[in-house]
Amino acid sequence: MDVLTMAWHAAGAPDVEPPTREGLCARCGAGGPLIAATEVVSRSFTGYDGWADPGRTGVCPPCAWAYRHPPLRATAHLVTRAGQLQALTPTEVGEHLEVPLSADRALIVPLHPGRKHLAPTAAWGRVTIEDAHLSWAPADVERLAALRRVRRLGFGSRMLTAPAPPWSMLSRLPAENYPALLADWAALDPWQSRRPWLDLALYATVADTGVPPAAPRPRSPLSNLRKARR
Repeated sequence: MDVLTMAWHAAGAPDVEPPTREGLCARCGAGGPLIAATEVVSRSFTGYDGWADPGRTGVCPPCAWAYRHPPLRATAHLVTRAGQLQALTPTEVGEHLEVPLSADRALIVPLHPGRKHLAPTAAWGRVTIEDAHLSWAPADVERLAALRRVRRLGFGSRMLTAPAPPWSMLSRLPAENYPALLADWAALDPWQSRRPWLDLALYATVADTGVPPAAPRPRSPLSNLRKARR
């Protein structure tokens, strides 16, 4: 059973619209009761490139639900072959990414909520984001751990796209932190050319960012003298 159909069953096989006839689904090609496609997607819908036969005029109940269930576009979800459908916060997504993604799980993560329908194309053993289906291997788990350590030092999302730690932030840290930080930064290098993985990791570690307060700078003797003359 594919991810979408499993998610639909896990949700209780909800009805979106009453089926009007029997036939083959325009999106997935499955045979059975169909709902008019015009009741499911709008006239401005353009995502037909992944449909089995856009010329058909009906879609099956699971496909109709995938397009008409707003939470699937707004919130991350976990689907399992055991029949689980669970909405996830970004922090919970990060927890699931602390181990390699197995073939019996699928993650649907809208990095830009509401922009696209992701559930219809979700695949087992993959993280589905906008326009990409990402594997999540042991090496990605290690990079995520490195990214967490860097984030906890106060480096924000934009900084992490740079080839090296920005000096404005690096200068605030004790020198003894530099070797470990630079090693973690180098570990993230493969994600510089694989931005979907980096974007997913940044989304899943948003709670790890905590910019430490800058150390107070010592006053110069001249500034103290000026203060005394006031």
